[in-house]
Amino acid sequence: MSRTADYTIQGFIYQFIITFHKLLTSTDNAEITVEGIIEDIDIITPTGREAVQCKYHESKNKFVLSSIYKPVLQMLCHYKDNPHANIKYRLHAHFPNETVGSEKTLDRSELDNILASKANDLKKYIRELSGFTAEDEFLKRFKIEFGASLSDTEKAVIVCLANEGFTTEDATEIFYPNAIHTIAELSIQHDEQKRKIKKESFLKELQKKKKTAISRWTRELQDYNKLLKQRKKQISGLLNNNTRKRAIILDASYIHEFEHNIPLLIQDYVEKYNGKIRLNQCPVFSLICDEKKLNDIWKLLDMKKLTVERGLIAETFNTTRFLRDPLKVFKDGTVEFKLKLCNHDNEFDSIIGDANFDDIIIISDRDFAFENIIASNIEKLKTQEINEIKYLLSLTSTL
Repeated sequence: MSRTADYTIQGFIYQFIITFHKLLTSTDNAEITVEGIIEDIDIITPTGREAVQCKYHESKNKFVLSSIYKPVLQMLCHYKDNPHANIKYRLHAHFPNETVGSEKTLDRSELDNILASKANDLKKYIRELSGFTAEDEFLKRFKIEFGASLSDTEKAVIVCLANEGFTTEDATEIFYPNAIHTIAELSIQHDEQKRKIKKESFLKELQKKKKTAISRWTRELQDYNKLLKQRKKQISGLLNNNTRKRAIILDASYIHEFEHNIPLLIQDYVEKYNGKIRLNQCPVFSLICDEKKLNDIWKLLDMKKLTVERGLIAETFNTTRFLRDPLKVFKDGTVEFKLKLCNHDNEFDSIIGDANFDDIIIISDRDFAFENIIASNIEKLKTQEINEIKYLLSLTSTL
């Protein structure tokens, strides 16, 4: 990943962390909009509205005016269209050599320098402000707040969670990553009402979530390896229970190098969790991929001497055949088949009602309709990296 990509992701993570910190330090009746219609964070209280933009400048040691041209112009454009709204404009920015907690206002000459910029990406804002004369009123409402680094802001959030009654360990390993994941998911909701949160209700919902979120967002947090370790611990007890019926959903468009990695993953899983002929339940692997890719994986499994039940009769998927238990010969330890393989998009819905799965493990960033209606325990692991998937499934002991 390029440094530019790194900084872009850092910027999003910083915004989500600041959003959560603002929520934790808000009053109970304050309403915060994630990715508000005005700025990154909108905070509405009985006394007015605060519009906050977040900028993370780890690569620039000290504040320079040119680094904030765009957010200032965006805020100024909003003020031009809403001059009578009771809105305070705040730019929350991190520069390594600026004093955390200090503030800065802009004077008229600095704003004039911004408005005189010739940068191509700013022209549309400057054109929109042509003829605008209330700059001084805007400057009375605008302020820059210099914030802490990502790492230090995370620590501050953990302290805030501890002050709300969460243990430091649970806050660090469960509730903090879940909060950041939730805020990130809210940020992409199109309906503004779904992006509105209040402290009391948000924390109440947060307390219900006992599984550490593993996703594209939590992998950018400072203690991601600790989060993986915690998530592994949470599901290891289920995996080690021999009698549980289990489906594993694997998404070809999500998991890196799917065709290369998945046959090895399935082999490792079957060897670890389906080796006790008297006790183990035959696992179902539901692959989100086209039929050709599924057949290629089936052939590779056969080459590895892994017998598969595909559920096909005369090239037609038969639910009864697929769901039957394998014949077992305890005397010599042989079993008719060691795993079941299906095409998720075409066949999974036809079996889920009768399969009575105890656990469904999902490795995908997709949401599925059955998640909200099925009684099975659902473990969702949003990681594309095969080494992390194997670690979470206890197929390897190290990352």
